[in-house]
Amino acid sequence: MPFMFSLTLRLRSSNLIGLALLAALALNANDVANGQSSNLRTSSEPSTKAQQPNEQLFDSPPSKLSVMTWNVEWMFDHRKQGNSKLAAEQSAPSEEYWNWKLTSVAKVIAEEEPHIVALQEIEDGSTLGALRGVLKEMGQSYRYCFINGRDTFTGQDVGFLMKSGLVGYSRREQSKVMYDSNNYRNISKHLIGEFRWDEVERPLTIINVHFYARAEAEDRRVKQARLARQFLADSLEEGHDCILLGDTNSEHSPGTMVGDVKAIAENTPKMIDLLTQSDQPNLPTHLVLDKQFDRIYVSSSLMEDGPGKDWVFQSIRVVTDGVINGKRDGEEHWDERLTMSTDELDVSDHFPVIAEFELK
Repeated sequence: MPFMFSLTLRLRSSNLIGLALLAALALNANDVANGQSSNLRTSSEPSTKAQQPNEQLFDSPPSKLSVMTWNVEWMFDHRKQGNSKLAAEQSAPSEEYWNWKLTSVAKVIAEEEPHIVALQEIEDGSTLGALRGVLKEMGQSYRYCFINGRDTFTGQDVGFLMKSGLVGYSRREQSKVMYDSNNYRNISKHLIGEFRWDEVERPLTIINVHFYARAEAEDRRVKQARLARQFLADSLEEGHDCILLGDTNSEHSPGTMVGDVKAIAENTPKMIDLLTQSDQPNLPTHLVLDKQFDRIYVSSSLMEDGPGKDWVFQSIRVVTDGVINGKRDGEEHWDERLTMSTDELDVSDHFPVIAEFELK
């Protein structure tokens, strides 16, 4: 099937998001696996025109919803096709190495069995497709969604794997008014997923982000965080369940209302940094650095049991099992990642973070 390109402009009535780029690329059937149409849905509500009485439109919900975010560190295959110069240098050096990486990442996911997986530093949709295939061999059934991002320097991107619930996915951009204000910065690596389940009261919107890295990029990172939060503004105002997660590259401790944390969490309606709810709130999410780059923020609706069936936060944890391979790597991980024996190499320089919610 030839590639299909669809561009939709959408006017948001309750905030400054004037022009929303919603249907960036429909990449044949690889956008969402299992044969689903590649045309992008722009709404979480399916059409009811042909609905039959008592017809179930949404997937049945799991009793518990687990959501994982994981920066899988340069998950690029060995073919080096169409990559940037940097991406070609950082890609898997051989097919054997790539198969090790693919299997190692899949093992961690299969062991934890998260319902939704938000990945950062993947190459493209083919990465998700390959990962889905290995997970299927391990007895885990996932679909996936992906839209090309705009990081032409690293070529890195983000995407979702999910077991059920997906009804739409999109990328968005700031309007010219927002750009001219200099208060926002486009997020080259992000993806928004919309989820619904049968009989669950509220829709769930998740934005998967990968912000600018390094302390000196603080100003740009804050502007990206402000934009990501603005993308969720309508859903938050309407009382929907919302999650903002990914590699935020934050230099600030959870709950410290400064910088990017403040830009995401402080505005009303507030969002909660779930690492503040952890039994080990200071546990690093990074393999080498004593940093908590990887975060999961949620709307207050996910923290309390409201009327009707809804998701309620239960726990959050940082996963190290399966990521550390023998002795934990130090800074040599970055210099020797492509030459070190895979018998000793750790799977990624980030740890997965998993939040769990119970259906009540």
